[in-house]
Parts: sequence; C-alpha cells; structure tokens
Amino acid sequence: MLYRRLVFEWVVVTIAASAAVAMCASGGWTRALDNRLVDGVMHRMAAPPDERILIAEIDNDSLRRIGRWPWPRSEHARMLAAIAPAVPKAIGYDVLFFEPGPDDAALAAEIARLGTVVVPGLVEDGGGSVPNAVMSAPSAVVAGAAAAIGVAEVVKDPDGSVRRAETGVQLGGKRFPQLVSLIAQRVSARPLPDPAKGPFLYPYAGHNAFRHVPFASLASGEVPTALLRDRIVLVGATAEGLGDIYAVPAAAGSLMPGIEIQANVLNALLSGQLVYPVSPRIALLLQLVPVWLVMLAFLRLRPDANLKLALGTMAGWLALSVALVPLGHVWMAPGAALLGLALAYSLWAWRRLAAISGFVSREAAALQADPALASPFPLRAPRGDPLTVEANQLHDIIDQLGTMRRFVAEVVERLPDATCVADAGDVVIMANHAAEVLFGGPVTGQTIAAFLDSVAAGAPIEDGQMRRADGQVLVMSFAPLAQGGRILRLADVTDLQRAAEEREEMLQFLSHDLRAPNAAILTLLESQAFADGGNGPPEPVAGSLPQRIRTHARHALGLADDFVQLARARRRQIDSEPVELCDVAREAADMVWPKAVAHGVTVREKAPSEDVRVTGEVWVMGEVWVMGDRAMLLRATINLMDNAVKFAPAGAAIDFMVTVHDDVGALEVSGPGPAMPDGRAKDPFSPFGEGRNVQGSDSIGLGLAFVQATAARHGGTATYRYDTGYGATFGFNVPLALAEE
Repeated sequence: MLYRRLVFEWVVVTIAASAAVAMCASGGWTRALDNRLVDGVMHRMAAPPDERILIAEIDNDSLRRIGRWPWPRSEHARMLAAIAPAVPKAIGYDVLFFEPGPDDAALAAEIARLGTVVVPGLVEDGGGSVPNAVMSAPSAVVAGAAAAIGVAEVVKDPDGSVRRAETGVQLGGKRFPQLVSLIAQRVSARPLPDPAKGPFLYPYAGHNAFRHVPFASLASGEVPTALLRDRIVLVGATAEGLGDIYAVPAAAGSLMPGIEIQANVLNALLSGQLVYPVSPRIALLLQLVPVWLVMLAFLRLRPDANLKLALGTMAGWLALSVALVPLGHVWMAPGAALLGLALAYSLWAWRRLAAISGFVSREAAALQADPALASPFPLRAPRGDPLTVEANQLHDIIDQLGTMRRFVAEVVERLPDATCVADAGDVVIMANHAAEVLFGGPVTGQTIAAFLDSVAAGAPIEDGQMRRADGQVLVMSFAPLAQGGRILRLADVTDLQRAAEEREEMLQFLSHDLRAPNAAILTLLESQAFADGGNGPPEPVAGSLPQRIRTHARHALGLADDFVQLARARRRQIDSEPVELCDVAREAADMVWPKAVAHGVTVREKAPSEDVRVTGEVWVMGEVWVMGDRAMLLRATINLMDNAVKFAPAGAAIDFMVTVHDDVGALEVSGPGPAMPDGRAKDPFSPFGEGRNVQGSDSIGLGLAFVQATAARHGGTATYRYDTGYGATFGFNVPLALAEE
C-alpha cells in the first residue's frame, strides 16, 4: 500500500513539474536568461566580417557636407555615378524612395546603368476582414530601374533587441523577400535558407566591424576605385538624428544602426552562420523530456544519487543547448527545462528517500524468507540506522547469490566437453573454455545455431553427430531447462570413432587380406586332389605346388605378423633404454641383406653430402644415442629397408643414413622405385591404404603404419618425400638421449 501511494504521489509530482515547464515555456518566464545565454554563444561563433561588404553611411559628416535630410535624389544619382566605374557586385539601399520626385529620372538612369541596385519596399496590411498584404514600392520610375525590390525591415524580440531575421516576410498568404537575401542570392553560390524554417538567429560580427565610407566621400569621388571594385555596397543612415538606431545584444554593442544590422545579416547569409530556434511545440516537448527522464530515474536511484542526477541533468541539458548552436545550428532554450528539473527534485527528493527505504526493507525480508536461497553463511548482525541495516541485509543476500552463480559457472567451466547454456531466445548466456576453443572466441551472446554453424564449418550434422574437416568427430546432445532455454553438449568422440573405424578395417583385413592366401592354398590343394583322384586329366598348375603353397603361407604369416606388431606398437608399454641408432641401422641392413641379394639389390650406408651439412645437420661417424625400445626401432628400420628392397628394380642400390639435427636423431632409407598412388601419397603411413602390387600381392601399408606408430610412441615423427627421377625417401626421427641417460 505504501508503495502504491508513493507511486501515486510520484505521478502528481510529475504532472506538477510538467505543468510548470509548459507555463514557463509559453509565458517566457526565463526569456531573459535564455536570451543572455544565446547572445553569448552567438557572439563566439560569429564569422569574420566579409571583406566584400562596404557600408556607405549617411553620417553626421555627410549631412554637414551635403545638407539637411532628406537629400535630393540627384545626390544619390551622383554617388551612384561616382562608384559606377568600380563595377561593384551589388548595391543595397536602406533608404525609402516612395514619393515621386523631380530627380527620379536621373536616379533611375544611374540605377539602370549599374544594373545591380536593390531598393527597399515596405510591406503593409491592405485592410479588410481577410489579410491582404501589399508592398509599398518606390516610385514607379525608380522601381522600374532597380534590379530588385526587397524588404529592409528588422525583427524585434519581445525584449526589444534585434537578434533574428528572415529571408522574407510572410503576410496574407504572400511572401516578400528581404533586401539582403536578394543581394546574397546574387553574389553567393550558397543556397539561401528555406523560408519555411521561419526566422533565424544570426551572430553579430561586432560594432563597426565592417568597413565604413561616408556617403559624401563616395559622391565626391574621394574613394579610390580599387577600394570599391567587386564590393557589396550597402547604403544607409548611421547619423544619430535620423532615428535608424536599434537595440542589439550587449555583446554587439547594445545599439546599432539599421544599415549595420543589415550588414551583419548579409554576413551571416554569406558565411552560413545561421541558427534556427526550435518550433514552440517541439521546444515544449523537448523541455519536458529531461524532466520526465529524471522523474523516471528517481524511481530507480537511491536518494543520495538524486541530487547528483538532477544537477548533472541540468548541467548536461545546458551544455547540450549551448553545443547545438555551433554544431547543429539549432537553438533550444533551456530555461524552462532547468526550472522544471529544479522543481521536480525539490518536490520529490524527500519522498523518494522514504520510498527506497521501504522498498529495500521489503525486498530484503522477502529474499531472506526464500528457502531456495538458504545459505550456510550467517548474515551480519544489524547495526546502524534502519537504512544501513536494510542495505547490509540486501548486500549479504546479493553476495550469496553471486557465490552460487560463480559455483555454477565453475562447474560448467570444468566440464571436459564443450558445453553452452542458452536462454529462452536460444542465445548463449554461459559457455566453458572447451566451447570457446571450438568456436575460436567468446561464445556468450551468440545463438546456438550460429555456434553450431561456426563449429561445423560446412560439415554435415547427421543423427546428432558432426564430423569436422580436421577429422574431429563430435556428438551433440541437448537438455531442456524448466524456465526456458536449453543446455548444449558437444562430446569429442574422435578417438572412439577412430577405434571403431580401425576395428572395421581390421575386420576387412581379416576377412579379405588374410583369407586370400589361405583361399589360394585351399584351391591348390583341391586342384591337386582332383588331379590324383579324378577321371580326367588334371588342370596344369604352373610351378611347384609346395613352393606355391609355401609362398602363400609365408604371405599370410607375414600379414598376421605385421598386424600383430602394429597392434603392439600402438598399445604396448615402451621400456626406454639408451639405444645406439647407427648400430640399429647396420643390424637392420644385415637382416635385410639376404632378401636384397635375392632381388639383386645392394644395401649400403651413406654419409651426408655437403648440402646436408649446410642445413645445420651434423653427421656423427661414431655413435648416435637415443632413448627408446630397441626392438621396436629395429623392426621399424627393417620395415623401411624391406620396403625399399621390395620396390627397387634389380641392380639398384638402397641407401640408409643416420643424422643428428638439433635434439633428434634421424634415420632415413632411400632408393629408386615407383611413386605411391595418389590416394596413398596423401597419407603414406596409414594402414590398409591403397598400395601397389608387388610379387603377386598388394601392399596394404602395415609396415609403414608400424614405423609411424613407433616414431609417435617415442616422441618423434615419421617422414616421407619423393624425388622425381630417383625415388622415395622414408625415415623417422626420435629425441636424443641426454648425457646422464
């Protein structure tokens, strides 16, 4: 009930502050403050006086020299004739020529000869129930000769100062252009402001900022032609007795003749330094916005932050209003908003403090009573004033919630599989390190679909299983959450999948490669039995039957032995001991020698060439000690030499070499022979791969797979390269033994 009552009072305070802002904006309560502010800002953004503007002033000296005002129009004709040779860009007259005069023809002739003279008119209401605006133009002779006719009036603010102007006067549904806007249109490529925007504020360049020349000096030809060439000449009165003086902002000098005001307006039009006040309706809405925002914030912030917020908003709103003048050429009077902010804070601050205190007390009690948030850690004993006690209680409960969340986050982080927790919108809100490694960066904020697309990288997802391009196999599973959302788990089953594939390959091996020689033996035996007991002549069998059976049996035994040795190399425990690699290579060469002799192949030890020494490898003529299983290293070496002998043509030479590079010992066997098939060359050490037929049987790569397994179990690598025109080089490297070993 208390909270609802305070909310009601908050609404009342908001309405009262809004009403105060509306009355202030419409009644101009802060107009003086707003004008002082905008005058100061506009003065600082004034453009330098345009050098082209020249004021031909009807000053006291000209009155003494020519005579009492008004002058005969022949004097104006004489002045125009004097400046005509300079060919000024434009001439603007702030002198009315309404009544016809005897010298109109002479004046009209000079105006027509120049062709750039703009003369003033006066807009008046024609009377009647419907507004009917008309312009009082100069005499017909003068008006006909002028280049254009414009309005030369000044716009006064309610305080009597002149700080704004228009490009034209809108009256009775008609628009009459201003005199200086017509001149700016003639001499500048810059487009004129849109008249629909209404009046604009303009900065004053300052009192006497533009070049002044007495009218009498121009008429008498005392001014050099160079000073007048390409100038914009504005003709008007500056003498005190002529009454053409207006109040202007204090920064501009407080008082200024009308012709000088016209010069400042023209300067602003040429430089584009125009500022448009916000329309009254939009201004009222904008003045209400900060008050409403602060009142909304008062419902969320603590009492000690309310004053800071109110003062900060007032300062920010004032700064924004000032900044919009030079940056956006917009003036938004801040006075009403500042008054509304001050009133809103003063009415609401003390009630807000009580509301927050009651709210904290109720929330703390409710959280403490929640059995789901029970904690083994006791809360602090209440101390201090009631507000401090309530704040401490809320702090303790929040700390307990944080501890529980950190515990949950740590559990998720320590899961071995990639795990993501998504909300009801399927956006990840929690993910562990394994998920970030798969994704390649932070996962939080991504959708589950985007996460899976990135991890799969184009790989298909079938039956919840994903096989990535790098060979990794992931199994995907989901668990829904009671409050919406779900948990995604990606389990890495690459090793299990690889083991399953190896078992499949082994079954194929057992069902095909081991059956083939045994089937051949059985066929030979049946053929022989048929020949011995049959009625017809036996089919001819090439070669000796025992010899052929012996060959197939040896091939089957060899496959079985290679298979067993490969399985042991991958699984057996290695008994490391110092092994001399050169001795292993020579022993393997001795064991392969009978087969090499049978094939007409030579096996020889080779020293590295000079090119090898340059690369940083060192040939050790004596001993190369490594740590490992001697039997496995010996069999791997025999496999390399046996393959080289098997694929080498008769009369060829097989070379083996032991080198030391950095911290590893390397053994290489090279010899001529055919290149591997394309499918096998991509992974020469894979078992059961595509191979070439040699001596009547296909090579399935068990020997090379044993070499790779041996090197990997010893912390080394297996190597292969093929040189076109010579043959292949296979080898392996293992870490060297330390001195103490």
